[in-house]
Amino acid sequence: MSCSKSGCPSVRCWIRSLVICGLALPLAALAAMGLLNSGAVSAYPPANAPAPAAQEIIKPEDIELETTDHVQLNATYYASNLGKEAVPIVMLHGWKGSRADLASLALQMQARGCAVIVPDLRGHGDSTQVKVGDATRSIEQATMKKTDFAAMASATGDMEAINKFLMDKNNAGELNINKLCVVGYEMGAVVAVNWAAFDWSWPDLVTMKQGKDVKALVLISPTSNFHGLGINEAIAKKPNLFKTDDNDSLSVLIIVGDKNLKAMGEAKQINQILGSKRAKPYTEEKDIKEKQKLFFYPLPDTSLESGETLKDPAVSTDVEKVIAQFVELRLTSKKIPWTSRKQ
Repeated sequence: MSCSKSGCPSVRCWIRSLVICGLALPLAALAAMGLLNSGAVSAYPPANAPAPAAQEIIKPEDIELETTDHVQLNATYYASNLGKEAVPIVMLHGWKGSRADLASLALQMQARGCAVIVPDLRGHGDSTQVKVGDATRSIEQATMKKTDFAAMASATGDMEAINKFLMDKNNAGELNINKLCVVGYEMGAVVAVNWAAFDWSWPDLVTMKQGKDVKALVLISPTSNFHGLGINEAIAKKPNLFKTDDNDSLSVLIIVGDKNLKAMGEAKQINQILGSKRAKPYTEEKDIKEKQKLFFYPLPDTSLESGETLKDPAVSTDVEKVIAQFVELRLTSKKIPWTSRKQ
């Protein structure tokens, strides 16, 4: 069984045209937009992943986590019924957003068998309290500093608490953390890249596996820098992880609304950086399936200007189909075995 209940469509079809919501967009048009001129970057496959087969859906559960620096983190967990075959997905909202922005998308990916956790990052939604001894203090969004944003992706912060939760679920046989995917919108995309770089910075040990769980990133309307937390700096720490097609490099999908010129410009720059050391675009179906790891998808007829856009079922369904196709291609179909990670 797999996270996506469908097989991948013909890759040759991906090469000939980008099919979006039933409309064929020739590659020549994409080239004119500058989307095919960055190394190995090519258009993303068609967003036509069939709806998943009906299955029993586990009711989403609101959970409370505490970070090492004592932020009271609130999240919603959408459990999978696929056990050790379930692909775990962390979904991260944007600035001034909350987990409510991604609820529709999370439900849709859960229906495909994924185990999804969507937190309110610190200073957002219901995650605004910090324990100080026996008392608490509030995190004021307006006064958040660079250190607050950095803490979202640090060893003592938000992503570490989420990772510990998923590790427990892995060890209980409820998902495969070795297939971890992180989806981030705007600010959340910056956090996702920084966490991936941190996750792959753990040293290898003879006795146990440390980190190196993130295998794929989905960056929705990514920004290069958010309040001092940068994507470029994270990439520079681990260039081979982000900018090559090596076996140990990450698979990355960039999604951006085609009506948002500012976001499109930033997404294209990130796309070019990530593609700078990759091979030339693959043309053979087998090579694309096995080797290509960087994909760019302009979502038609939308700006994706705010997380509120993702609350629209029509928009979230389009995004979900693209992500589902990516997850199937780069995670579900790959032989990444489940292992116990108990200390």
